[in-house]
Amino acid sequence: MILFLSVSIFLATAVGTIGLYMWLEARKESLPQRFKEIVGEEASAPRVRIVASAGEWLGKFRKQFAAKAPTEVELVEMLSGKELTGGRLLLNQAGIRSAGAYSAYLAVRWALPVVLVVLAMVYGKVTGIKSASIFLMVFVAGIVGILLPDFMLRLKIRKRQEAITDSLPDALDLLVVCVEAGLGLNAAFVKITEEFQLSSPALSEEFDIVNREMVAGKPRQEALRALTERTGVEDVKSLVAMLVQTEKLGTSLAQSLRVHSDSLRLRRRQKAEEAAAKTTIKLVFPLVFLMFPALFIVILGPGVIQIINILYPIATK
Repeated sequence: MILFLSVSIFLATAVGTIGLYMWLEARKESLPQRFKEIVGEEASAPRVRIVASAGEWLGKFRKQFAAKAPTEVELVEMLSGKELTGGRLLLNQAGIRSAGAYSAYLAVRWALPVVLVVLAMVYGKVTGIKSASIFLMVFVAGIVGILLPDFMLRLKIRKRQEAITDSLPDALDLLVVCVEAGLGLNAAFVKITEEFQLSSPALSEEFDIVNREMVAGKPRQEALRALTERTGVEDVKSLVAMLVQTEKLGTSLAQSLRVHSDSLRLRRRQKAEEAAAKTTIKLVFPLVFLMFPALFIVILGPGVIQIINILYPIATK
C-alpha cells in the first residue's frame, strides 16, 4: 500500500509537470494566431479599438523578434558546437538539438531534486520512520536528483561516441571509394550521409550537418573542426587533422584516407584484444564472491552435516 501510494504521488507529480509545461508552450505558440483571429473578426467600435491596439503591439513584437532572430548562417554556427558551452554543448554531443531541449534539461535538473526530496519526506512520514532516517533519505534523494540528469546525459554521449567510433572505419572505406571514383570531398560526405542513415544514424547526422554548413558558406576546415567539437571523438579529431593537413600540403587524399582507415581498424582490434584480456581479471570477483561459496555449500554441505551428526552424540556423552 505504501509503495503504491509513493508511486502514485510520483506519477501524478510528473504528469502534472509535463502537462503544465506543454500547456504553457501551446499558449506561447498560439498567441500570434489568436491575435490574428481576433483582428480578423468583425466587432463593435470599442472592441475594434482594443483589437487595433493589440495588433499594433503584436506588430512591434514581431519586428523586435525578427531583429533578434538568428539568420540561417548563425543557426548553422550554433549547431556546429563552436559557440556552445556547458549544458548546451553536452546536449549537442548527445545529439539532442531541438529548440526546447536546453530549457527542458534545465527544468529537469531543477525539478528532479525537489520532486525526489518531497517524495522521500512523504514516504518517511507515511511509514513513520525516525527523523534521522528521514533526514538521510532526503539527503540521498537530493544528491541523486542533482547527479542523475547529468549522469544520464553523459551516458547517452558515451554511447553515441562509441557508435560513431565503431562505424567510422567503414565510412572511411566508402570515402576512399568515392574519392578514387572521381567524386569531390563534399560529394563524398553527401554519399556517406545517404548510405549510413540505417547502419549509423549518428554518423550520418554529423556528416549531414557538415554538408549543410559548407552549403551555408562556412569554409571546409572550419566545418570539419566544428565536427570534432560537436562529437568529442578522438578518432574524428585525428581524421579531421589528417584531412586539413592533406588539403594544405596537397598530398594524395585517397592514399591518406586508406592509411588512416587501416590505422583505425588496427586501433579498434587492439581495443577489442585489450577488452578480451581484461575479462579474466573481471571474472575473479563474481567467481570468488558469488559462485565459489555456492559451490562450497553444495559440495561440502552434505559432508559437514554427516560429520556433525557423528560428532555431536560423542560430544554429548
